[in-house]
Amino acid sequence: MEQITIELPKSITDVLTTYAQEHQTSSSATVQKAIQQFLIQEGYLAKPKKPFRLKPATQGSGYTDTSINHDAVLAEFIYAHKIQPNQP
Repeated sequence: MEQITIELPKSITDVLTTYAQEHQTSSSATVQKAIQQFLIQEGYLAKPKKPFRLKPATQGSGYTDTSINHDAVLAEFIYAHKIQPNQP
């Protein structure tokens, strides 16, 4: 990681120190996060990708072979629920 030296007004450094102490973090980490958020907002940096997480359904469909017979399962569902096809 590269190091950079910047000058900040005392009013900002005082508040930064207080924030870092209250949140049990370092001033450096706080400034890094603030700059990252600013650069994302300004369009110079891409948002970090969040990990993709699937939440399991609270209740399953009861089928055990949907990935193999998806067309048949869908057709049975449509027939059982009397869903009308899209009409132009």
